[in-house]
Amino acid sequence: MSIFSLTCPDVGCYQNFLCDPEFQNKIVAVAYVRKSSALTANEKSTADLWIAALYDRYLSGEAYLVFNTSGEKPKPETATTAGRGMQNTKALAKTHTLTYQDMQGVVQSNVQFYNDILATAQNFDFYYFTPGRIWDASGYYVTVIGDPIITADLNTYQMAEVSVNWVSKVNPLPYEFDTDSFLEGLYYIISFTGGSGSTYVGNTITSACTDPQTVTFTGVLNIGAISGAPEQVWSIEQVDGSDDITEIGLVVDAETGVVTWNPVGFVGTYIFTITVTNEYGCVFGQETITLIVDCGA
Repeated sequence: MSIFSLTCPDVGCYQNFLCDPEFQNKIVAVAYVRKSSALTANEKSTADLWIAALYDRYLSGEAYLVFNTSGEKPKPETATTAGRGMQNTKALAKTHTLTYQDMQGVVQSNVQFYNDILATAQNFDFYYFTPGRIWDASGYYVTVIGDPIITADLNTYQMAEVSVNWVSKVNPLPYEFDTDSFLEGLYYIISFTGGSGSTYVGNTITSACTDPQTVTFTGVLNIGAISGAPEQVWSIEQVDGSDDITEIGLVVDAETGVVTWNPVGFVGTYIFTITVTNEYGCVFGQETITLIVDCGA
């Protein structure tokens, strides 16, 4: 090919819309995904697959999702250099700066998160969300600076003000995305099945009078398209006003969700909260259960 046949690429059409797209400017959430577990092109092919993929990484500890933020999408600054020929200047890469406010940022563990990510941000792909849109800034190396803002008056929130910077030659493209479902968050829906003898109405169990009695709790994610079954951790805690659950030996197997108790010789109303989380403790499900025992001698 002769060098004289090289041409500049065509300039695409600029589209005009009869509406004001300001709704796209509000940052409602951000996501950090480890580059070692980057989303694939197929996972980004539809909005449903994209949501499932982000939650899949979140469950496996490979992503951090920050919901209900406030802020505006980045206003890039384009670097320039001396131009050639009739050009006075030549456009170079753009420096993108996105600033958002995280109302949960001053929670102790979240302060530690922002401290840690100062040194590791280059290991993460970055995505941000506006109403009905996801903006893909993956593939670039980001710098994250998050500083808690401690205020002295009663009329403002304490928050973390976070800046995310990256350099690229292009602006991130928006894709349609179900931000309403995404912002609902990921949680477990708890149900249970009982052993023989006891009866179940709603969240109330009336115990049979033979030792031991069991009930098996299960947790299902509210987003059903997520691949794999993350490990679950179960726990129970007595509710105020309940009879002492330890007197009937009420315990839960942390791995299986099977609750066991020994009712013989006891009369009481035992109220407890059962909680399931994923192994990283970032996804929750919780139900309050009333166990009625009337098995006195």
